Amino acid sequence: MVTQQYDELLKLSGDALAHLSADPERLELFAAAHNEAVDLDLLSRLLINRVEEPMYKLALLEYQQAVFSTSIAQYRQAHKALRLFLELSLCSILFSAHEIDTHLWLRGKKDANWKSINCENTGVFSRHFVGAFFEEMADHCDQYQSLASKLYRECSEYVHGNWQSFGEMNHQIAYNANSLETWADRADTARLLVKFAFVCRYLKNASSDTKNELEEMVLEDFGNLPAVQSIFEEEPDE
Repeated sequence: MVTQQYDELLKLSGDALAHLSADPERLELFAAAHNEAVDLDLLSRLLINRVEEPMYKLALLEYQQAVFSTSIAQYRQAHKALRLFLELSLCSILFSAHEIDTHLWLRGKKDANWKSINCENTGVFSRHFVGAFFEEMADHCDQYQSLASKLYRECSEYVHGNWQSFGEMNHQIAYNANSLETWADRADTARLLVKFAFVCRYLKNASSDTKNELEEMVLEDFGNLPAVQSIFEEEPDE
C-alpha cells in the first residue's frame, strides 16, 4: 500500500527524535531553541493592536516549524523555515514604518523582499531606520546588518539546493549531530537579530507595563549596552 512508504518515513522520523533524545549535549541545544519560542512570543506584546501583528504571528509559526523539522532530522526544511521566520519578522518591522505596505501585504498586493529588508541605507538595520526610532543604538547597526546578511545567505543555500547545503546529510531521514549544531547556532543568530530589531523599533516608546514584561529578556541579550540600560532606569509613566 502507498501508506506503507509513509509509515516507514514516520518511523525514521521517530528514530531521529529518539537519537536526539539520547544525545544530552545536542538535546540541550535543541531544548534551548524550543524554549526561546516563549521569548519570541513575548515580543508580540510590542505589536498589540498594530497592523503588522499578523505578519509577525506567521513568522512565529515558521519558527515553530523550524524547531519541529529539526527534531525529526529534516534539516533542510528547518533552514528554509528559519529563513522565512527571519524574513517575515524583519519585514513586519520594516513595514511598520510604512503602514500602507503592511495593508497591501495583507491583501496579497505587496511582497516581502530581503533586499529592502536589509538595505544598507533604509533597511531595518540601517542607521537611517534605527536612528529614527532609537538613535542611541545606531552605532550597532553595521554589526547586525552583517550578521543578517551572513545568516540569510547560509539559509538560502538550503532553499536553492547549493552543494554546500548537503554537507553530511544523507539521502534518508537520519539524525546528524553536526547538522543539528549548525542549525541551532543559526537559530541563535536569527533570534538575536529579531530581538535587536524589535528593541530598536519599539522599545523606546513602549508602555511601562510592556517594558516590565520584557525587561529580563532584553537585559539578558542587550544589558551590556548603555542605551538599553537607560531604558529600564527611566522613571515609570504616571
